Amino acid sequence: MNPARLRLIFVFLVIVAGWFGISRLDFDVDPLSLLPQELPGLQGTRLLREQKRDLLLIAVQAEDPALIEVTAEALAEHLSAQPELCASVRSKSLIQSDPAIIAEVVAYLWLNAPPDEVTKLVASLDAASLSALLAKSKETAGTSLDLQNATLTGYDPLGLARGALELMSGGGDMSSMMSDEFSSADGTLRLLFVTPPGKALADYRAANAWLAQIKTEVREKWLPQQGELTGVKIGFTGDPAFQAEIATGMEGDMRQSIGAVTFIVGFLFWLLHRSVKPLFWLLLAILCANMLTLGTAGAIYGSLNVMSMGFAAILTGLIEDFGVVGLHMAREHPDEGFSRICRRALPSVTWSAISIAGIFAMLGLSQLPGVAQLGILSALGVLIGAAVMIFGFLPLGMGAGKLEEHHGTTRFAMKMQGVMVALVLIALIASTVVVMWKGLPRMDFGSSVLRPDKSEAFDVFEDIEKRMMNLGAEPGRNVPLIFAAHDAAALRESILASQKLLTSDEVEAHMLPLALVPDAEAQKTNLPVLQSLATREDSLRQAVDAAGFTDVAFVLTQNVFKQWREWAASHSALPLWPKPIVLENLGGIVSKHAGHGLMAIGSVRLAQGRTLENAAVLHEVEKIPSAHPAGWDFLRTSLEPLLKRELLRVCVPTVVIALILFFLVFHGWRERIFAFLVLSASGWILLGGMTAWGLTWNLMSVGAVPLCLGLGLDFTIHVMHSLREPGATRERAASLGRSLAYCGLSTGLAFGALATGSNRGLITLGMTAMIGVLTVLITAAFALPWVWFRRKS
Repeated sequence: MNPARLRLIFVFLVIVAGWFGISRLDFDVDPLSLLPQELPGLQGTRLLREQKRDLLLIAVQAEDPALIEVTAEALAEHLSAQPELCASVRSKSLIQSDPAIIAEVVAYLWLNAPPDEVTKLVASLDAASLSALLAKSKETAGTSLDLQNATLTGYDPLGLARGALELMSGGGDMSSMMSDEFSSADGTLRLLFVTPPGKALADYRAANAWLAQIKTEVREKWLPQQGELTGVKIGFTGDPAFQAEIATGMEGDMRQSIGAVTFIVGFLFWLLHRSVKPLFWLLLAILCANMLTLGTAGAIYGSLNVMSMGFAAILTGLIEDFGVVGLHMAREHPDEGFSRICRRALPSVTWSAISIAGIFAMLGLSQLPGVAQLGILSALGVLIGAAVMIFGFLPLGMGAGKLEEHHGTTRFAMKMQGVMVALVLIALIASTVVVMWKGLPRMDFGSSVLRPDKSEAFDVFEDIEKRMMNLGAEPGRNVPLIFAAHDAAALRESILASQKLLTSDEVEAHMLPLALVPDAEAQKTNLPVLQSLATREDSLRQAVDAAGFTDVAFVLTQNVFKQWREWAASHSALPLWPKPIVLENLGGIVSKHAGHGLMAIGSVRLAQGRTLENAAVLHEVEKIPSAHPAGWDFLRTSLEPLLKRELLRVCVPTVVIALILFFLVFHGWRERIFAFLVLSASGWILLGGMTAWGLTWNLMSVGAVPLCLGLGLDFTIHVMHSLREPGATRERAASLGRSLAYCGLSTGLAFGALATGSNRGLITLGMTAMIGVLTVLITAAFALPWVWFRRKS
C-alpha cells in the first residue's frame, strides 16, 4: 500500500477512535464504586451518603462563642438572600427554630404515638391530676439544675413537648435528641447546611464550579466587609466538596501524568534513535490504542471508576514496548522489508501480549469492581495495543527514515550489565534486612487513601467529627443505622425488628427513629382522642395561668392543639406526614427519596470492650430486610476478610495461568528457572522498597502488581527470545536491553510523576509502580543476559 495512503488511514483511525472513546464514556469518582455491591455495610454507607448527598457544610470557627453565633446568623442571612447561589440555608437546630415547626413536630409525635401513651397523656391532664402536674412543672422550671430542661418546662408546663421527646428517644436519655446538630458543645464551632440550586451538582465539574462560587462569595466578598469578625475561620466540607476535590484532583494528576509520559517518551526515544518522525507515529499509535480501548470500555461498562482511570499510564507503559521491539528488529535487519520484520517481531510480541493480557484478565475474577474493571480494560488494551503497534505503527515507523545504530550506547549498555547484577544483589540483601526489621508492607483499605493529600474538605470534616461527634475519644463504638423501604409499614417493621436485637448486652445505647415513621393504625386511633383533648384548650389555659406561669407558657400547647384540629378537619388519607420543612429541620432523621422510597437514620453505641470486629449484633441487624449498618469503620470489618479471600480467588488462577504460560513461552527448564528467578527477585525487591518508603497495599496500589508482573514477563520474553536466536551475542542482547530500557524508564518515570500529585491513592500507586517497573527492567533487561552468558561460558 502507498505509504502516504497508509498514513492517512492511520490518522483517520486515530480520529474515529478518539470520537468513539470520548463520546461513549463517563467517569465515576465515587470510591464506593470500587467495592462489591453485596459487601456488608456498603448499602448502608451508600444510603447514608445519599441522605445528605447534596448538602454543603460551612464550618464557622472562633474562640468566642458569642462571635460565632453572630457570624453564623449573618452569613446564613447573606447566603439566603441569593437564591441563584443557594436553594436553602439552615443554621438553627429544631429547638432554636420556628415555634410553629416545633409545635407541628410535637403534635405529630403524639398523633403517631402508641395509643396507650396517648391515653396516659389524656389521663395526666384530667381534673384530678392537672394540679399536681402543674405544681411539679413549676418546681422544675424554678429549681432544676438542668438549664435546658428548666427552660423547656417553662414553655411546656403540661409536658406535651417533653413527652414527645421521650417518645422520640424511646424512653431513654433525651439529651441526644435535644443536642444541637449545628453547634459544638463549647460553642466555638457552628455549622451551616447549604443546599445548591438546580443542577449545580450535575457532575463533578459543575460541583467544583459551584463550590468555587460559594468560596469566592464568602471569603472574598462577604467576610472582608465584616470588619468586626477578626479571628473567624470558615471552612467547607460535605459531599459536594469531597466530590469536587477528589475528582478535580485526580483529573489534574492524570493530566500531569499524561504530560509527563509524553515528555519522557519523546525525550528517551530521541536519545535512543535520534529521530523525530518515528516518535510522532509512536505517540499517535499510543493515543489510538488508548482511545480504542476507551471506546471498548464505554461499550462494555459505560463508565470508568477511580481505579481504572490509571489504566492509560499502565497501557502506555505496556504497549509502547511492542512498537520499540519492532523498531529494534528493523534496526538489526535494515535490508528487510516490513513483512519480514513483522514475521521476526510477531512471535515475541504475540506471546508477550497474550501473557500480559492473561495476567490482567485474571483480575476480572475479582469481586472488587475497581480491580476487575482495571484488569479487563488493561487486558483488552494490551491486545488492541499490540495490533496497533505492529500493523499500524511499525510500517509507518520503518518508513519514516533510517534509524541510527549508536554503538556507543550499546557498549555502555554492555558495561552496565555487570553493574546491574551487583545492584540487584545489593537490593535483594537490603530488602531482606528491611523486611526482617520492619515487616512486609501493611494493608490499608480504608477510604482515606482516596482523599487528596492536602484537602480542606477532609480536614474540616475530621475536625467536625472530633468536636461534635466525640469520635476522637472512643473511635469505632458509634455506628450509624440506615433504614430504607418503599412504604411506612415495611420501614416500621424493620426498625422494630432491629430494636429487639439491640437490647443485647453488646449495645450500650441506641436511638431508633420509630416515633417519626408514620403508623396508620395508631394515627387512626389517636386522632379523635387528640381532637377531643384540644376542645379543652380554654380550661387548660386557665389552669396554667392560675398556676403562675408566664403569658407565653401556653403558646406551644395552643399551637399543638391547633395542629390536631387542622388534621382532623382535613379528612386526609392516613398515614399523615409532617410538612417537608419539618422533616428538613429534623435533620433528615426521616425522609422521602425518589429512588429509595422512605429512609430513616438511627445510631448504635456499642458497650465498653466491644468493637466492630467482635459485635455480632451488627451483622444480625444487617440480615433484617431494609436495615443497614453504615460507615467506613463498619465496612472495613467486612472488607479485610474479603481481601483475604481475594488472594485465593484471583492469585490462584493467576499463578495457574502464569505456570501454563511459563511452559508454553519458555523453552526448557533453564529458561523457566531464569524467568522465575527474575520475577521472584523483582517481587522481593518491590516488597522491600515499599516497606522502606512506608508504602501500603491499598485499593489503588494493588493495581501495580499486574503491571509489574506483566512488564516482568514482557521484558523476560523479549530477552529470552533474543538469547535463544542463533548467533546471539552479549552485544545484541545489550542492544535489545537498551531498547527495553527506553520502555521501562519511560513507564517507571511516568508513574513516578504520579507521586508528585495530590491524591494519596495515586501517589502510592505511582511510587509502587515506579519501584516495581524499574526493578523488573534492571533484572530482566540487564542482569539476566549477563548471568545467561556467564553460565554459558
